[in-house]
Amino acid sequence: MIRSIVLAMAMLATVNVAAATKVQIAQGENVLTLRVDGDLSIDAAGHVLDYRIRTKLDPDIAKLVAKAVPAWRFEPVVVNGKGIPAKSSMRITLAATEVKGGYEVRVDNIVFRPDTFEEYEASRAAIQAESERQAADPTRAASAEKPRQFVGITARKLTPPGYPSGLMKSGVEGVVLLILRLNPDGSVADVFASQSSLLNVKGKPEVLERARTMLEKNAAATAAKWTFGVEAKNMAALNASDLTVRVPVEYVLTGGGTRDASLDGKWRHEFRGPNFPVPWLLAGDDQVIGVSDLDSGEVMAGNSTFRLKDKTVIGTVL
Repeated sequence: MIRSIVLAMAMLATVNVAAATKVQIAQGENVLTLRVDGDLSIDAAGHVLDYRIRTKLDPDIAKLVAKAVPAWRFEPVVVNGKGIPAKSSMRITLAATEVKGGYEVRVDNIVFRPDTFEEYEASRAAIQAESERQAADPTRAASAEKPRQFVGITARKLTPPGYPSGLMKSGVEGVVLLILRLNPDGSVADVFASQSSLLNVKGKPEVLERARTMLEKNAAATAAKWTFGVEAKNMAALNASDLTVRVPVEYVLTGGGTRDASLDGKWRHEFRGPNFPVPWLLAGDDQVIGVSDLDSGEVMAGNSTFRLKDKTVIGTVL
């Protein structure tokens, strides 16, 4: 059997990073996860105006989603001190755990696409225009908003890790979500394995925990040597959030059989560890991303203007 590793990488767009490799260890859980992709628009007050689900779902799951989404409430997207209508692509991650008589399905996470360059520029132009009007008219109320700069980050050298020798015979597949904090020159300042999962495996918890930890250490050690390109008009103003990149590293065994890479609308069994907070990010500084939220080939970088007002939506049973 030929063994290889698929490193989930894509173009990085906006993000930030100092220099230790961190791995946390804690007990994992067995869970089924399902990613649901769509688009959502809100009004100036943060109420859901409309939404569209692109993922083909089982009718029963589709009904649960359709009942839940319209009731969500968001913090208004504010420009010049006023809420405005806004739209974003979103991913809903559902989790199912076994209970007596079947499975209980809950909202595991909701992830919104980071702002694009065009959205950053439109926001910056609107804020700048309002600042100029305020300067010309002293009677206008001052806005606390400041024009933000867009940070462009691209992958330069992301050599994939080798497969841990201790797992070569076990047939273990998994995913490690790495959080990287970059230096302005594009080198990696800090690596944090925030969460990991073993895929489609069963076994004693203590054995699975060791395997999960081995993948985390292996991925983090390799990522410390990666390099990126960072572009910004004011490099000195970059902060940790600007330079943070989320990179899923997927370990896949190939050969001897086939593996359907597409997870669109399909449940996936994971032995998943806890999602640890990123040490250099303040609470609320960025949306929380988990190992179950990103598919192979996806990288999350930058921030979204979409924020849930009621955080209890996460974890709610549908």
